[in-house]
Amino acid sequence: MTDSLSLIRTSWTSKSLLIYACDMGTRSAKLDVFLTNGRKGLFAVAPIAKDEILIDLNGEETLLSPTKRSLQIGEGKHAFGREETVGYLNHGCEPNVFLDFSCLCVRALRDIRAGEEVKINYAATEYEMHDSFQCDCGSPACLRMIRGFKFLTRDQQLKLKPYLAPYLLRRLDGEA
Repeated sequence: MTDSLSLIRTSWTSKSLLIYACDMGTRSAKLDVFLTNGRKGLFAVAPIAKDEILIDLNGEETLLSPTKRSLQIGEGKHAFGREETVGYLNHGCEPNVFLDFSCLCVRALRDIRAGEEVKINYAATEYEMHDSFQCDCGSPACLRMIRGFKFLTRDQQLKLKPYLAPYLLRRLDGEA
């Protein structure tokens, strides 16, 4: 029997056992799409705890090449960017989420306040962007031009190492 809690994940923290529930191929009810600065983005509509699973990509349609709204999940494998999943997950040079490849899900890097936009660093998953763009995040860590992992300096690549897609990690280790 499948219901709205069909996929339950658990995770131990130093203080407690956290239980997360996400439907396969969907996003948490704590996220919604809003328009800001002329573009759509995913925003927290309730507080989100560090390590909480926000989007489950298991069962998501995959493509062989990138699109403007896809998220790269492997060598030549891109999760189709549906609105219900990663379609409006925007880039941030100092992200608050990352793609956890152990569960193929988007997970919170830190606590996220209600009203805060949820952002991922595209350079940690995308080898080469479908469409490069100028970043205007204003962060001291801003990469300026977002083109993909391939175009980062070695130092920039190494800073992303804890959150890199496995196929990018193999490329990074192969260059050492």
